[in-house]
Amino acid sequence: MDVEAGRKRSGHEDIYISYHADDDVQSTYAGALFHNNRNYRLSTYKNNDTLVYWSSSRCLSHRNNLAQSLLKLLPYHSFGKCLNNVGGLDVALDLYPDCANDVNSAPKWWDHLHCAMSHYKFVLAIENTMTESYVTEKLFYALDSGAVPIYFGAPNVWDFVPPHSIIDGNKFSSMEELASHVKAVADDPVAYAEYHAWRRCGVLGNYGKTRAASLDTLPCRLCELVSRKGGRNYRTL
Repeated sequence: MDVEAGRKRSGHEDIYISYHADDDVQSTYAGALFHNNRNYRLSTYKNNDTLVYWSSSRCLSHRNNLAQSLLKLLPYHSFGKCLNNVGGLDVALDLYPDCANDVNSAPKWWDHLHCAMSHYKFVLAIENTMTESYVTEKLFYALDSGAVPIYFGAPNVWDFVPPHSIIDGNKFSSMEELASHVKAVADDPVAYAEYHAWRRCGVLGNYGKTRAASLDTLPCRLCELVSRKGGRNYRTL
């Protein structure tokens, strides 16, 4: 099993599991197992002054540079270690005290992730590696929080998400054009609502398939494949 971007078979596997549909068993990042121990309270209020949420604590230079080139054009809050502009890792809990996960234990910066995201109209989601089908929890966190993701990553991202649910940053000719689009959508209630229209239909289409192929369902799907191959008596030729 290898769900990282540089997945590579050793050549000795009978069954190979990865994030990619071309492999024996697919395991996407859309499941609940990536969301354990988080505060799932979602705000009904959206910040109209600070439009974008970003949180990253793995400060890769290419991702930082990309984020900085967009965020300098938009009002934002960055809560992680990278480009932090709010004064610390736990400031989100000062801004949004209801996002604290457990008042009896020391907070961790990721406890408030979904809850804090839900206060913003947009969440910037940038993959560590931009390659086909590598769509990680960064995007699904944003969707689950009720925000509109601004996404940089897999070129076939639409194979994994609901229609008209994200802003694909790679489709814009410049950061200035992208920032103008984000501002226009933020200022237009109808245009913003259109990015959430899919929520009235439930988990359908490609997004339904993505969630059905998540790590949550992997044990059952793996057992089914082993059974089809003859169970423990299976031998490769």
